[in-house]
Amino acid sequence: MKNTRFRKAEGNQKHAPVNSANHPKSDEAQQRSDPMDPIIFTSRLKLTLVTKAERGSPELEWFHELHSNEKATWWSIYGQAKSIEDTEKVMKGYLPTNEGEENMYRVAYAVHKILESMNGSVEGEPQPAEQEKKSTKFVGLVTLKSLDAGSLALPEDLTIPIAATTTTLTVELAYLFLPIGWGKGYATESVEAVFESCKRTRSFWTPFSKLYIRAVVNESNPASLRVIDKTGMTKSGVYDWTGKAIFLAGEWRERDSLHIFGMHLLE
Repeated sequence: MKNTRFRKAEGNQKHAPVNSANHPKSDEAQQRSDPMDPIIFTSRLKLTLVTKAERGSPELEWFHELHSNEKATWWSIYGQAKSIEDTEKVMKGYLPTNEGEENMYRVAYAVHKILESMNGSVEGEPQPAEQEKKSTKFVGLVTLKSLDAGSLALPEDLTIPIAATTTTLTVELAYLFLPIGWGKGYATESVEAVFESCKRTRSFWTPFSKLYIRAVVNESNPASLRVIDKTGMTKSGVYDWTGKAIFLAGEWRERDSLHIFGMHLLE
């Protein structure tokens, strides 16, 4: 894709229309035979697939620790959670649901750093059950989500052609990490591990035969730009967003320059 720059006259970064062609019929969604890897190990990290986070569960405890952390959510358009209810509201946007959205594709991995060495592990590959007994500490979250009414609508020059959406599913990459996980390469390592899992579980994306990953990164967030650059995703351009004011990175914003990245993961 060529490196271009676009300006949107008006809109809302949280709620923008998207092409409905990325939404397969619900009966087609039920044809997915292979789930994503439930556990992924790298040499330093354990990634756990999360499908629900109920009250009193460790999953909700992990996510509330993350979403209530001011520094971790500094660049999140959803802001810092002030209560468990706030966290639950944000989680509804990335965890799988049976509430009329069975045609959505949602993947969420909780990331833990391993507190003891894992001799003999193979990076990115699922590991034997005994590895799950290693002591770990929660550090972050990686999600993939197919586009919906709340996704940022982009011009075709910054994404895949509309004609390709019948066979290609577009999912958006997002991640959040606690400050204890910053500057150690955990985000890059986690994203790469999730990408490899996507390749191993092709039928999860049925009926689509191709998978396109996109990422939207604020121009003023250099740390995240470095992460995306290391994952192999290609920058397709810069999108000048304007719209209803949102509170982001300590200030109210009505315009922002967003760097758009993409990669065909399954072709």
